[in-house]
Amino acid sequence: MKFKHGFLLGALTGTVYALLTAKKTGPQLQQEIAAYFEGLTDGVGQVRESVAQFSQSLTHLSDELNNTLKPAMKDITDRVKTFEFETAPRVDAIQKHVENINDAFSNLDAMPTADQREPLPKH
Repeated sequence: MKFKHGFLLGALTGTVYALLTAKKTGPQLQQEIAAYFEGLTDGVGQVRESVAQFSQSLTHLSDELNNTLKPAMKDITDRVKTFEFETAPRVDAIQKHVENINDAFSNLDAMPTADQREPLPKH
C-alpha cells in the first residue's frame, strides 16, 4: 500500500511541477499534444496501409511464381533432358574420334626419328 501512495504522490507532484514550470500555456500544450497524436495516428495509418500493400504484393508475387515460373521451369527441365538424350550419341562419337586421334599421335611418337633409322642399303 505504501508503494502505491508514493507512486501516486510522485506522479501528482511531477504533473504539478511540469504545469507550473512549462513555458507554454495550457491551450498551446493541448494543441501540440493533439497535433502529436494526430501525426502519430496518421503514421500508424500509413504503416498499416503499407503493410496491406506489401501483403498484396506478396500474394501477387506468389501467384506469378505458381502460374509462370513453375511451368517455365518444368518446360526448361524437359527440354534439357531431351537435348541431353539427343546429343548423347553424338558426344560418344566425338569422344571415339578424339581417342582415335590420340592413338594416332601416340603411334607417331613411337616411330623412330630420322636419326634413329637405319640407313637404306645402297644399290
